[in-house]
Amino acid sequence: MAQNPMSVSHRSETYTLYGLTVRSAIRLPCPRVDPALASPDIALLECGPAEIVQACRQERISFREEGFWQSSIFADGSAHVIWKEHFEFVVSADAKQVLWRKLQEVSNEVFFTYFLGQVLSYCLLTRGIEPLHATAMIVNDQAVAFLGDSGAGKSTLAATFLQKGYTLLTDDVLALEFRGESAWVWPGIARVKLNPDSADSVFYGRRSIPMNSFTTKMIFPLNDSQHDNRMFPLRALYVLPRKPSKSRIMVRRLSGRASFLPIVQNTFNDTVLHSDRLKQQFAFAGRLARLIPIKRLSYPRRLDMLPAVADAILADLSRESKSR
Repeated sequence: MAQNPMSVSHRSETYTLYGLTVRSAIRLPCPRVDPALASPDIALLECGPAEIVQACRQERISFREEGFWQSSIFADGSAHVIWKEHFEFVVSADAKQVLWRKLQEVSNEVFFTYFLGQVLSYCLLTRGIEPLHATAMIVNDQAVAFLGDSGAGKSTLAATFLQKGYTLLTDDVLALEFRGESAWVWPGIARVKLNPDSADSVFYGRRSIPMNSFTTKMIFPLNDSQHDNRMFPLRALYVLPRKPSKSRIMVRRLSGRASFLPIVQNTFNDTVLHSDRLKQQFAFAGRLARLIPIKRLSYPRRLDMLPAVADAILADLSRESKSR
């Protein structure tokens, strides 16, 4: 297959993201690592339609379709993920190989967004890492994460923190590493996805890339002062409201079952549902809820309220630090 010279280097390079190393001829927006020091966990390989068909020629045990996205899980544990009219991927059963094919010419930024998010989530799960649907900022050298469904306002709240001078750690995908009695957050890529109306205050006039033809969301690359490539310990998880509140801004700490459920409900990947994965997910949620404060936010869902919401979170963190 002919390759796009703008997106493919003369030779493969090894990159790192979420603790994984990826060998790719596509130049990825991630830190490079010396292949002599780290063997690649995953090989990212461009392929043709015949190779996709061959890889999917087996029993399918589950299928999901939402909008322009489709996901199939096969009996051997491999996965086929399609974004209609954009691209498709096949993740091998051992998650050591990802085949990819563009269905039409789309920008590399769009390709990166989906590969380095949804597709890599299958590879993380295979290695026992449970990614959450969350966005994390750095506050006083600690990660503060916002947990919520798509459209809940995670990235918009993060943009408010960016406007206040804070730094993004990861947007949309939160991958953790437990170290004793703490959880550390892996950095994501230096990008944030926002609707135009919520981006104006932070990125007015800044270059952006449409995510796809099915949404108004745009991808905004961040500069070095707005993103950090180091790991940070997770200080707290704030669960965003599913429904807007008509009352004042409130922050309430959750405990017991109430702290466990938001972690399970906001997994980044809800298509892999075999028993071993579910056991892994529940064990992860229980451990995280035991180690990290889980708090539910309640506030009116209006853009003009977000600076006050950010201030309420900062005040809550300050109170906890003083009480400790």
